[in-house]
Amino acid sequence: MTQSQVQLPKRQLLQTHLLRRESIGNSYHVLTFDAPGETGPLPGQFTMIRSSEWGQAPLLSRPMSYLSGGPTPSLLVKVCGEGSARLGRAEAGEPFLLLGPLGTAWRAPDPNRRQILVAGGVGIAPLLFLAKSLAGTGKRPLLLYGGRTNRDLPLSDDAAESCQVEVTTDDGSLGHRGRVTELLERTLNDQVEVYTCGPDRMMAAVANLCFAAHVPCEVSLEAPMACGYGVCLGCAVPAALGGYMYACVTGPCIEAKAVDWERTHATFGKPAAKGEPT
Repeated sequence: MTQSQVQLPKRQLLQTHLLRRESIGNSYHVLTFDAPGETGPLPGQFTMIRSSEWGQAPLLSRPMSYLSGGPTPSLLVKVCGEGSARLGRAEAGEPFLLLGPLGTAWRAPDPNRRQILVAGGVGIAPLLFLAKSLAGTGKRPLLLYGGRTNRDLPLSDDAAESCQVEVTTDDGSLGHRGRVTELLERTLNDQVEVYTCGPDRMMAAVANLCFAAHVPCEVSLEAPMACGYGVCLGCAVPAALGGYMYACVTGPCIEAKAVDWERTHATFGKPAAKGEPT
C-alpha cells in the first residue's frame, strides 16, 4: 500500500489531561495523555500541543511526533526551550489541548525487505512507534541510534524490546564511537529499506547513502511550524523538483528523494526536532 492509499485518521482538537510524566534523566520526558474513544494516530503522525495553563507565554502550540497512539497516546520531549521546559514540569492532571493526528504517516513497509530505522536523539519517537506496530507482524527491524553521548539516547532500552539495536555516540560513551551513518553504510543492500528521523544533517547523510545504494528511504521532515495543517506556511521545505512543499501536509513522512537537502540545510540550518520545541 502506498502512502497516498493509507486512510489517515481525521484530525480533532482534543481537550484532555496529562495522565503521567516519566523523566529520563534531566532532559527527556515521556508524557502520556488520556484520550478514550478518540481517533488514534498512525506511526509517523504528529500533534500540536499546548497547555491551557500556559496563558500567553509561550503563545503557540508545539509540534510533537507521537511516540504511541491508542486511548493513552504519548510523546517524547527534550527540554531545550521555554515550551519544552513547561512540558518537562507538567504534573498529572494538568489540562492540555492536542490538535491531531496531523500530517502523513510512514508508508507501509515492504514485506519483502528488512526495515532499518535510523534515529538521532528524539527522532527515536516516530521510529519506535513504527517498530512497535511491526511487532504484530513478526518483523523485528534494525534500529541504528545515534547521540552525542550516552545521555542522548532516550528509550534505547525500550527499543530493544521490538528492535535489534545498535547505538553510536560522538564521544564513545556507549556503543560505536562515531556517526550513526558509519553503521548504516555497512548494512545497505538490495534486501532492506530505510526510515529515518533526526537532525537534518543526519537525515541528509542517510538519504545520500541510500541514493547511492539504490535503497528506498523515507524521512520524517522537521521544520518550524505554527499551525500544523498548512495555513501558516511556516514549514516550507525545499523540494527536489524546485519550489517548496510543506512539512505539515506533504510530510512529515515522505520519500527522501523528494527533498532538496542542500537547500534545506541552507534554509533552516539545524531545525529543532519534533519533541525539541524552542
